[in-house]
This record gives sequence, C-alpha cells and structure tokens, in this order.
Amino acid sequence: MKQGFILAFVALLLTALSCAGRKHTAAVAQFSEITSQNWQLIELDGKAVTGELNRKMPFLKFLTEDTRYVATGGCNTLNGKYVLKGEGGIRFEPGITTLMACEDMETDRALIATFANAERYELSSGVLSFFQGNKALARYRPADDAQALVGTWELDYLSGNQEELDALFPNGKPTLVFDEDTNRVHGKGGCNAFNSIVKLTGKEIGFGPIASTKMACPGNGEHLFFQALEKVNVYSLDDAVLTLIVGDVASMRFKKIK
Repeated sequence: MKQGFILAFVALLLTALSCAGRKHTAAVAQFSEITSQNWQLIELDGKAVTGELNRKMPFLKFLTEDTRYVATGGCNTLNGKYVLKGEGGIRFEPGITTLMACEDMETDRALIATFANAERYELSSGVLSFFQGNKALARYRPADDAQALVGTWELDYLSGNQEELDALFPNGKPTLVFDEDTNRVHGKGGCNAFNSIVKLTGKEIGFGPIASTKMACPGNGEHLFFQALEKVNVYSLDDAVLTLIVGDVASMRFKKIK
C-alpha cells in the first residue's frame, strides 16, 4: 500500500515537472521570437499611436546578450534591464535615459510609466502587449524595417581595408539615400553620384546594377565601395545603425544622419 502510494506520488511529480518543462520551453521560444525583431509602438494607454513622433518612430528592442531593452517614444532613448518572471511575467528596470527637449514629450513620459508598471506581456496575432493586471498599458507590432531604412545613411565602416575612411574617401564618406518607396537607392560613392535598384525580401537585400557619374576622383575607396555594395545580401538594422552583410560577415556599417 505504502509502495503504491510512493509510486503514484513519483508519477504525479514527474508529470508536473514535464508540464512545467514544456511551459518553460514554450515561454523561452516565444520570448526568442520577441527578441528577434524591433517593435513599433501602436497603442499607448488605450490611445492609438500612428507614424513618427518628433520625426522618429517610437520603437522597442530587446537585447538578449545582456538582458537589456532600448526604447523611445519619439524623443529620448530609454533603456535598462528587463527581468522575466515565470510564465509571461516581466519587470523593466530603469537605466540611463537621454535628456533631450522635444516638441512632444508626452509619449516619452507615458512610456516611462508603462515600463515602471508593466507586470506581464502577451504575444498574440503578432501584437506584443504589456499589462498591469488586466489593463493594457502598451501594444507593439513588428516594425516595418523597410520604412525604417528611408533616409540618409553615411558609411562608418568598410571591411577588408587597412586605410582609414578619410584616406579612402578624401572627398567625403559614401552615403546611401533610400527613397520612400524603398525600391531605389541613390547617394554618393565618396565623389561620384550614383543610383541603383534595391530589392528587399525580409532581411535579404540586393543592390544593382549601379549607375554612377564618371568623374576622376582621388582616393581608392569609391571602386571598393561600389564593389562591396553589389555583393551584400543581408542587412541588420538596430535603431540608427545599418549593417550590410555578405553571408554572415559584416561588409559595411552606416549611421543614419538624416
């Protein structure tokens, strides 16, 4: 009788542990999905948020390597650590925040309150929501990276070259300017103006053919830049930093300047 009770207890314990393990695995998989992309703010304190604020898209990004988050309401950059607490539980810890003065500061203030009060998160139908009890504090959807590319980007790093960028491009660093429809790109290779078709499929990207003016320019960088641009096939976008990749090797890095 006693042995049967012990066996039944062990079986029940193993079943409970198995269920807990499956729930934990599912929670980890779901949060991995959340950390794999940027999130665009679409609702805050029950009010819809559409488009840019202060010429900047309100976003949220989780950084898994040091369990940190980075966010903005369109003005200041908010950041700090996040702590996962069981199934769907989360706590945001405040960190260093920039102190810019912008025309619209209300969204920044509301976001600070959201992160201070959030107790749990839900990911449903592609929408990431944060709650305090049953009250929805904020909702996000996956950011449209294609639209986030729109603007002017200046070269900050070029792989495989020992010379400094200023020596490679004495007339100025190359730029990429993505148009609103994101199907074309133009800019300068450091001296000559150029334009090209750009193809985007998810995180895959392709440029070409490149058409440019034919001025004779000092420095060796422009040919290397155009050559590298035609080889890239993947891009990574992290706030105002654009990395163009060949296979799994970072080929070029740009900073957004406009």
